[in-house]
Amino acid sequence: MRFVIKVGTALLTTEDYQLNREFLRELVAQIAEVKNQGHEVVIVTSGAVAAGRSKICFIKEKKNIPYRQVFAAIGQGLLMRAYERFFRQHGVVVAQALMTNYDFINRESFLNMRNVFDLILEKGVVPIVNENDVTTVSELKFGDNDMLSAKTAAAICADFLIICTDVDGLYSSDPRNNPDAKLVPCVSKVTDAVKKCASGAKSGRSLGGMITKLEAANYVASVGIPTFITNGKKTGQLKKLVEFLIKYSTQKEKTEAQKYGTFFCPYINKMQNQKKWLRAKTKKGAWVEIDDGAAKALAKNGKSLLPSGILKVHGKFERGDVIVVKHDGNDVAYGQVNYSAEDIDKIKKHHCDEIGLILGFNFADEVIHRDRMAVIG
Repeated sequence: MRFVIKVGTALLTTEDYQLNREFLRELVAQIAEVKNQGHEVVIVTSGAVAAGRSKICFIKEKKNIPYRQVFAAIGQGLLMRAYERFFRQHGVVVAQALMTNYDFINRESFLNMRNVFDLILEKGVVPIVNENDVTTVSELKFGDNDMLSAKTAAAICADFLIICTDVDGLYSSDPRNNPDAKLVPCVSKVTDAVKKCASGAKSGRSLGGMITKLEAANYVASVGIPTFITNGKKTGQLKKLVEFLIKYSTQKEKTEAQKYGTFFCPYINKMQNQKKWLRAKTKKGAWVEIDDGAAKALAKNGKSLLPSGILKVHGKFERGDVIVVKHDGNDVAYGQVNYSAEDIDKIKKHHCDEIGLILGFNFADEVIHRDRMAVIG
């Protein structure tokens, strides 16, 4: 399974803006164990700004973007060194990925980002994702890493989004002001009534509150990904939660979710959503014809489409377009291509290791990755 785990500033830093290394050590140990069980993990982390503030002090700090950018530039290295050190103790390699909203709205950047994540995870590396505060202008900022984690989860087709925070989950009202507030174990839909439960409160070290977490949960629910908000301060909580989510499927298990926090149900099935999206985005008159071997690999084995199995290219399309895959004149699949029609025509019938030699570049070994393809039937 593929998990995106978001960790907030309130967990990663102490009250005096130092990195909470004890918490980070425990978090990394849990994630390393999850990964060693064969699962893929992407971490979306906060903490760079707060960590940077611990190393430099302005006489009069202003609450504007340039000041935060200075803190982030200093703190990002401190944060990554800490992650790298603790993961290295478990034999795990990490990779840094600094993102902006532009990477999700610009098609070329999005495709490049997604392909890199696929390869990073395939190689067993744990990506550490954060917003690129140093270069991001205000209109392209996420504002809080909750939405960054949601968009990352959607982009890489994660199975679950886990948001670790310093409270147990969503409450019926702010538990700090109302001792009778009840934990909400399961949310089937993020409605206005649910949003009213969120206090929106935030600490001095973080930007987001519960409302941004609801927005993130709502975003991924619309593409078929469930979310869990849990208390990352509890020892061993993340490991126990992952074990629970791996087996989750029944209504009874959803009810038992209150042991770990608040579970947000997806609005639709992830695979159904992907098929629906691919079908709607298919470019008219754009298709490739494949041979018998490729057709068998797609239909029976769930493999990606490689250039060696392509016989013919029809129509004009660009990298990132969705096209039809045909066999013996019949539609057998549709998927999002990693290469343009012109490039596929050059590499068809060739092996993957020849792509770079023929084109002078290699975006991916697959013409259509299995995760971006829907087989008909």
